[in-house]
Amino acid sequence: MSSPPVENTADRLARALGHGYEVRRLLGRGGFADVYEVWDQELERKLALKVLRPDIAWTTGMLQRFKQETRTVAKLQHANILPIHFVGEGEGLVYYAMPHIEGKPLSSLLQDSGPMSQRRALDLVIPVLHALQHAHEHDLVHRDIKPDNIMVEESENRPLLMDFGIAKRLDADGGLTQTGFVVGTPYYMSPEQALGQTDLDARSDIYSFGAVLFQMVTGIPPFDGESSQEIVGKHVAEAPPAPCDVNSDVPLWLSQVIERCLEKKPDSRFQSARAVAEALKAGQNPPATTSSKSAERIECIDTNAATEVVPSVSRPPTGRTWRRGLISLALMFVAVIAIAAWWIRTPRLVFENALRAPVTVNLSGEQHIVQPNERVSLRLPKSGLSAVLWTLERPTNAEGRPLGVEVFGAMALTDPKGRTHGYAQASPEDRAYFAPLITNETGEPLTVTVNEATPHSRSCDCTVPPGAVRMLIGYYPLFSNSTVQVEDPSGRSAMFTNFSAEVNRRSGVVGLRFEAKDLRIVR
Repeated sequence: MSSPPVENTADRLARALGHGYEVRRLLGRGGFADVYEVWDQELERKLALKVLRPDIAWTTGMLQRFKQETRTVAKLQHANILPIHFVGEGEGLVYYAMPHIEGKPLSSLLQDSGPMSQRRALDLVIPVLHALQHAHEHDLVHRDIKPDNIMVEESENRPLLMDFGIAKRLDADGGLTQTGFVVGTPYYMSPEQALGQTDLDARSDIYSFGAVLFQMVTGIPPFDGESSQEIVGKHVAEAPPAPCDVNSDVPLWLSQVIERCLEKKPDSRFQSARAVAEALKAGQNPPATTSSKSAERIECIDTNAATEVVPSVSRPPTGRTWRRGLISLALMFVAVIAIAAWWIRTPRLVFENALRAPVTVNLSGEQHIVQPNERVSLRLPKSGLSAVLWTLERPTNAEGRPLGVEVFGAMALTDPKGRTHGYAQASPEDRAYFAPLITNETGEPLTVTVNEATPHSRSCDCTVPPGAVRMLIGYYPLFSNSTVQVEDPSGRSAMFTNFSAEVNRRSGVVGLRFEAKDLRIVR
């Protein structure tokens, strides 16, 4: 069966806006919205209209939060915050209008020029910090500070902060969400974001800002990896390198400011954007007694260098030495007993894998493989923060390429006691996935496309042989309008739709059986 044609969004937007506006071109596409250049004929000005993607099944609650959020942002009055002119809806579209800015996002500038000088970087970020402070004072947290969301106006070299909190507010809905709605971007995500905490405050923005400034002065983000979950895991569990170790032109004082922004615990960071701005300004204008740059550079060198060992003079043991030895043995015995008691009383994490493929659990640096439907008991530290990250081991095709998409989750445990339960499941708080199990009774080999006719369309890069029963082809993002389409070698195809309600919310499994009578030629 064929999918209905998708109407041009630009045409629908033109009808929704009416005769006073001319929709000129598509400027860009994001995970949840498209941006169009629009000409306001009455006021003779360019606008940028952000339009919620019509191919996504928005709930009423999500749309209400979107409108409420845009109204809140529209009330912000700051020279370094991109304003919102108006919000509207029509023709099945919801949108808001912003000024059209001639300039480049910070991400493009970094890609073109690499590391920035200290002066250039601070000239851009200090106004951004003032904008953040203004927003935080109005109880608005950005939650997605990244170079893409900082536009640098070409004519005045003015930085403008964009997209305040909209993705987060939309994502707060309890229903199904889409890929691209995950709050934060892995390269700039705070540890509390990575661990799925929902009560984020201004200090999460401070961490993300520190990651951006790190990249501005070094040319690279503080953490990198081969997958999103690897990067997220480093934000949670690893200390970032000192910026002055990455780029020797970064002075120690600036390196220390960035490192404090990137502290794992929010209480250890700067507590406000204003405090960060004041620290940067103080570093730019140090008092006369501040050490010279050459003296600072010494402190940024690895301090773990080997030191000379001076042998001591050997002396025969004395009575006092024997008494000290006995006391030491007694203390060691007591310590062994105390350690044994502590070991027995250590709290444990009972972790269950509800998915249909193995998962790797990373617990404070140690990895454990948990099989499908398996429950394991893992020892936890008695105090402090334990970061638990799990990653799906994706099935592979005949050539060894992984099927489906990355699926991972995280949780934070602070000073746990007794038994704590954790799960690998298909519907974490901020996203949902499904695993189609394909039964092929067509007599022909089938290729599979998931979420056909949507921007999230993805071939499984696999062949389901005839006679296969409940074959796992990986996990995929689950939408209310998700589809699974198969095609045989002659071009006949069949599609399953409207199965979202049948997906098991823990395992993500849904069984789909294709028979020969289902296959049709699509014209």
